[in-house]
Amino acid sequence: MSASKETMKICHTVIAASRFLLVMIIINNINTLSIVDKGILPLTKNSVALQFYIDIENNSRLKLCTVHASHQKCCLAGQEKDICRVLDIYPPSDDIIKPRDRRTFLYISPLIHQHDLEGHCTFEIEYQCNTKFDKLNAILPFDTRVHECPKKLFGDYLRNEKISACDTLDQDSLDSCLPVHCDLKYLGHRIHYKNKCVDIPICIGNLYKELPDIVYVPDSNLCRNLEMPITLEDVYAITSGLGIATQTTTEDNTYVEVKSNCSTISQNINLIRDLMYGRLYPYTKGKITDFSKCFTSAILTIIFCIISITAVLFSFICCVKTTLWLYKQGSDGEIKKHWQCVKRRFKRKQKCKDKSVTDKEVRNALLKEVIVKDIPMELRDSVVNICDRMEKEVCKRQRYRKEDIGSQISLLHGSSPVESDGEE
Repeated sequence: MSASKETMKICHTVIAASRFLLVMIIINNINTLSIVDKGILPLTKNSVALQFYIDIENNSRLKLCTVHASHQKCCLAGQEKDICRVLDIYPPSDDIIKPRDRRTFLYISPLIHQHDLEGHCTFEIEYQCNTKFDKLNAILPFDTRVHECPKKLFGDYLRNEKISACDTLDQDSLDSCLPVHCDLKYLGHRIHYKNKCVDIPICIGNLYKELPDIVYVPDSNLCRNLEMPITLEDVYAITSGLGIATQTTTEDNTYVEVKSNCSTISQNINLIRDLMYGRLYPYTKGKITDFSKCFTSAILTIIFCIISITAVLFSFICCVKTTLWLYKQGSDGEIKKHWQCVKRRFKRKQKCKDKSVTDKEVRNALLKEVIVKDIPMELRDSVVNICDRMEKEVCKRQRYRKEDIGSQISLLHGSSPVESDGEE
């Protein structure tokens, strides 16, 4: 018995030890740190930075954890693709979290234009709990669109502000949907507005030259070669202000595009005059520029504008004359007479509608009763035939006189004795 008791004790001890080891393995494999909450703090008026926060909790009951948290990248949502090189977040955070304790890590991103932003930031959290090293990755989405977010996110940011519904995020909803200051919103990465804030080109020149040969032109958002001489299009566009100068890839091929609208008739006439006098031809010998397309476009534009103006004037005159004619007809009562005539025709159609079967049965019964009582035997068949014929012809909208009906009755009356004799 004593041997069996000792064996049972050993078995219980082994089972308890295995359970303890299993629990320790499970606890060791579970992440000691966890992210409890994350987001952005409410916006503050006249603030110069957007504030992010991450709440981290130490789930261990015994381990003390050293934490280092830093951001990887921040991306703003764009219409075509995300922009991931705009926002910078400071600073990287280091802290020690006690067992069953919680810490909040705060980050700031220098930014003046804080509303109407949408995007996400990724953070990497590295930690050491005793001898265990591990890391967590956190994606922190943010959305400061005025029409999409709850009012508590903005605090006093929207105080005394008039909010407008805009088509794009690059239109300021707090400034009547006017274009935003692209340089402030995108921190110099997008400074040109063309229906939206667009990227600026990278202008790289020859590094071995003493002076720069490639420069950036902010007004057109293009790179310009300073060594290329001023072109004929530039001269014409600057001096006359007519048309749209378009520079092609070939230097010898110069093309001046002219807008086709009714406000450019005089401009096109001036353009044709310049072409005729040779003011647009280059002075360099050996170079010939073909302006035939430009000349044809100007002529067609003038003709089209004249035809359009004539058509508009003709339509206006027709509308005025039609209005005056209708007013005169109404004053003389002709419109009222015409309307009464239409109403009479409509009523006549109503009278010629087919009658129901019940009406026909009642009419036939009354006619039969009248024929039996009042009309002589010799005329009954004739009267019935005449009534049927009259009903058909009246429905065909034919008119009859009393003399015609009487002649038919008398004629049938004269032939009735013959028929009666035959019957006898």
